[in-house]
Amino acid sequence: MTRGRWAALAGLVAVLAAYTAGAGHLWRAGLWPDALFLSLVLIPLTLTAVWLVLPLQYEPRLLLAGLVLGAIAVPLHLANLDVLFNLAKLFALVALGLWFLSLFETVAWAALVAAIIPWVDIWSVFFGPTEKITSDHPGLFEQISIAFRVPGGEGTANLGPPDVLFFALFVGAARRFSLRPGLTWIVMAALVAATLLLTVATETRGLPALPAIAFGFLLANADLLWRALRRRGRAPARIYGRGAGDFYDLDADVIERAPSKLVLLTRERPPVMASLEPVTRGAPFPIDQADAAATDVLCRLTIGGEDAGDALVHDLPHGVVVVPREQSSPGGHHVHPEQQAADEAKVERLRRERS
Repeated sequence: MTRGRWAALAGLVAVLAAYTAGAGHLWRAGLWPDALFLSLVLIPLTLTAVWLVLPLQYEPRLLLAGLVLGAIAVPLHLANLDVLFNLAKLFALVALGLWFLSLFETVAWAALVAAIIPWVDIWSVFFGPTEKITSDHPGLFEQISIAFRVPGGEGTANLGPPDVLFFALFVGAARRFSLRPGLTWIVMAALVAATLLLTVATETRGLPALPAIAFGFLLANADLLWRALRRRGRAPARIYGRGAGDFYDLDADVIERAPSKLVLLTRERPPVMASLEPVTRGAPFPIDQADAAATDVLCRLTIGGEDAGDALVHDLPHGVVVVPREQSSPGGHHVHPEQQAADEAKVERLRRERS
């Protein structure tokens, strides 16, 4: 996380806290103006928190953070500190959503979940547990959901815990699997807003929001998901350059991505496994694309179980370029400068193509 993101997050928390605390003293504009304000301003502003914390999605302690924030929310509720209670629930769900994403090995998992959960949510809201809770125990739903206060009154609009959790998961998935995270956030937020307006227009007690969130993820990334699924959910990679006495020109797919390891499968016949682990402990990847100074990570490259020396990993928006670092061979042979320049030019072209 950059300092700018931390500052923006702190400012956002302050604005949300101030609004929630003082909403009852604001204007009274009527049903539709309130609905438009909530759907076009307050809900997108709140969901901006998901965007700001995205660089933390590879933090190994996300599960612990989510559980701690959830535990902190309980005494806040008992102390009637509703503003802090709401914020604690929000960030707990975001942390748990990003942690849940860490269990997904490929983008195919995200696409499968996006195709299934809308139907589960529709059943739950109209016929299942959610319907029973909102009908028989409305106070319980208000306690566990994220509340958006209506200006000038005590009423709220609410998003259920799964809505916030999966919103964070799908934005994180778009970033992790080199899809379109910005567009994903915009489309999902717009469809959540449309769901609220549809709820007001139809005068229903509530409509499921997960269909809007899942469909927004699929809609924003349909073409990239189709290409990825045709590759069995794998992101493209290229190993190109000169390593320890060898020249590499290999197309590959990313089959596993973790904060401290990338595993590739080459497209050779037969395919060969390659793995990359950062030389510097604690240097995670993929690299934060928002940080202009972070351009590559120095990793140890293993191909087919054999140590291939060090390599620079360029983790770009639409794929990975791995550039083995030239080392002197045992006989003292060095690559001719013209050949080295040609190799470097091709590596740079590959980086431009990926980005």
